[in-house]
Amino acid sequence: MLSVLVVAGIAVTNSMPAVAVTPTAGTMAGGLDSASSQAQTFVAAAAVSDTITRDSFTAEAKPPEPVLVAPVTVQSAETGEDSSEVYSAGTDAGTVAGAWALPVAGRITSPYGPRPDRPVAGVGAYHYGTDLATSCGTPVVAAAAGTVVAATYSGSYGNWILIDHGNGVQTGYAHNQDLLIEEGATVEAGDLIALVGSTGASSGCHLHFETQVDGERVNPELFMSKVGVFLG
Repeated sequence: MLSVLVVAGIAVTNSMPAVAVTPTAGTMAGGLDSASSQAQTFVAAAAVSDTITRDSFTAEAKPPEPVLVAPVTVQSAETGEDSSEVYSAGTDAGTVAGAWALPVAGRITSPYGPRPDRPVAGVGAYHYGTDLATSCGTPVVAAAAGTVVAATYSGSYGNWILIDHGNGVQTGYAHNQDLLIEEGATVEAGDLIALVGSTGASSGCHLHFETQVDGERVNPELFMSKVGVFLG
């Protein structure tokens, strides 16, 4: 009888883990409960580095790396080749991965690309932007944060604004009725910069919107869709 009890005890011992812990809502959401283990603590705050203490050793946790957004792939009009850029969020204010805004709500009347039927004299056979038609006087806003590097009348573009967003990315706004921003000004996404017009080589009220990467004008519809904004 004694040998049976011993064997049963061994069987029970071998079937149980050394430490059996059932996770609770508190431990699942926030790590170890300090009441159950005073030797281990975890302190986290948005404005400071994480501190991990275990027994008598303390270590500063490495700050989180910047979050990467999906690569922005654009096609060059000159070469026809695709190029990719990856922008990181939460770094310098001039980076491109922050908030983006629709520059104006309007119907696409002329997309980026070849344009054999030129709407007016003085424009090229290749359209380097996207035309968004809407009423003259409609507010035009900055597509993203940046610095205004041009705000002037510019030939066939009429009243023209160019904004530098850093990392080689710029956006352009043409044919405006009025320019409401000056060169050198800093803007945030959604800031009012102009009013829709029909200045320069234009057949009617619309915004000609351009996106540029490292000096090359690329497809605005494709570029903006990659940052979560859809034209038209």
